[in-house]
Amino acid sequence: MPPASPSDLQALKQPFGTLVPSREVTKRKVLQLVKGALKIIAVGDATTEKLVSFGIVPDLAVIDGRERRSKRTSIPDNYEAIQLVCSNPPGGVSVEALETLRVAINMDEKVRVMVDGEEDMLALPIFSMVPDGTVVLYGQPLEGLVITIVNEKARIRAKRLMDRIGVN
Repeated sequence: MPPASPSDLQALKQPFGTLVPSREVTKRKVLQLVKGALKIIAVGDATTEKLVSFGIVPDLAVIDGRERRSKRTSIPDNYEAIQLVCSNPPGGVSVEALETLRVAINMDEKVRVMVDGEEDMLALPIFSMVPDGTVVLYGQPLEGLVITIVNEKARIRAKRLMDRIGVN
């Protein structure tokens, strides 16, 4: 799969849900926005770390040990979860990552997917794979936290973007 084009990357910068500015990301606010979620999915190390610090253990966390392309000193693994591993290229979505996400989403246990490469684009296929009512959280670099309650609109938008960048 080719990397996303500049116009595709621009489209990806538009939040898929509610953007909570960094200064407003509080335990109370996040708990309010994830209340009643079918499942909670965190994409990104900082997002996962923030949720866990609030006492919210995601059903699925997708991390890569990096933050804004720099290696982190630690990964958010201080909670009980089954760990799966996959490879994924920067700016893309690999077949291996898609298969790993499908398995992880269908598990009943808490799951952490450790990505060798980059996890940034993996929220897209997650939107298209999960049922309505799942809440997906991911970081919007230098802006805050995006919290998306997955519905048909988010799923269609994700599928259109994946089609544009050649992800099936």
